Amino acid sequence: MSKIVQKTSPIKISPIKIDALIDRLDAVKHLAESGYWITTEELCVLLELDPSALQSLNFKEPLYTFAWRNFIFTQIASQDTVRMWSIADQQQRTNRVSIESELKQLQIEVVNDRQTSQAQLQSQSDLQSQSHGNGQAQIIIPTATTTISHPTINPHPPESEIFPSAYALVENFFTAQQLQKLLQYVEEQQPNFTPTSNSANDPNYRRSMVLHSFPEFTQLMMERVRAIMPYILTYLGIESFIPSNVEAQLTLHNDGNYYKVHNDSGSPDTANRVLTYVYYFYREPKPFSGGELLIYDSKVENNFYVAASTYKTIQPKNNSIVFFLSRYMHEVLPVSCPTKAFLDSRFTINGWVRK
Repeated sequence: MSKIVQKTSPIKISPIKIDALIDRLDAVKHLAESGYWITTEELCVLLELDPSALQSLNFKEPLYTFAWRNFIFTQIASQDTVRMWSIADQQQRTNRVSIESELKQLQIEVVNDRQTSQAQLQSQSDLQSQSHGNGQAQIIIPTATTTISHPTINPHPPESEIFPSAYALVENFFTAQQLQKLLQYVEEQQPNFTPTSNSANDPNYRRSMVLHSFPEFTQLMMERVRAIMPYILTYLGIESFIPSNVEAQLTLHNDGNYYKVHNDSGSPDTANRVLTYVYYFYREPKPFSGGELLIYDSKVENNFYVAASTYKTIQPKNNSIVFFLSRYMHEVLPVSCPTKAFLDSRFTINGWVRK
């Protein structure tokens, strides 16, 4: 029998097409490295896609993801009626702990707190109420990244200028089982809590109790914080970095406890703190009142950034965590706990992410 040989022609690709592909890959890589968001329309232009193929996704739930070449495109947030996309380079992605698969299911809503109407605020409230029912974590961004002004951008800003603070709030941060174990753990550790101190050695500056060593939950907290960091940095408009260290301490505020205005990066040994986080947890029904976190806006006085008279108020909501820049001035308002019982305290795991 004669052997049949199938002849094939060599694939021919125009050098012009190769150059165009390289330009497109470079553009996508630049966007991935910069962390900029792009719209669905811009994404279609960038990848030469049929707009009808993706426009319908503007009405889907967030976090639709697809791959192109070695990049991952993720539908992450909505600004007005426009869906935004983020780009990640798979070659630069490190292995994430298992929690990242949970974080992929985050429901995200971006709200500009200076322009949001009362109707929009009510809509956001309704969305939050719905999300609580399904037990999924939710990120709430009170200030859109496009309105965030960082003092480092302008080395000589006018002294009258106010720089608004921004924060990211994540709800349902731990599972219900983890939260219950944490409450049981602090009950067992009650004898090991000690009074807090401050660098000024002023007994009237801060009143609370702290548990410095809690290895059973320190590792879990650090893993979850590290896993969510790329999202938080993007939302707050902070250039991406690999954390050198994530610190954690367990604090309680009982009746009459507070922490006056301070920042978390004002000394030589804390200067490389970039982000502060505060995770709230307590028994239900809520046995205390007060204890709100105030995050102050910034202004310039004598070439120094100081607290402005305006601020953002964060309520201590059970099983939620808030992230904000460590350089922001902030304070904890006094707590009212009528029973004064240890387990009725306002508990937090708070810490810092160092660069």
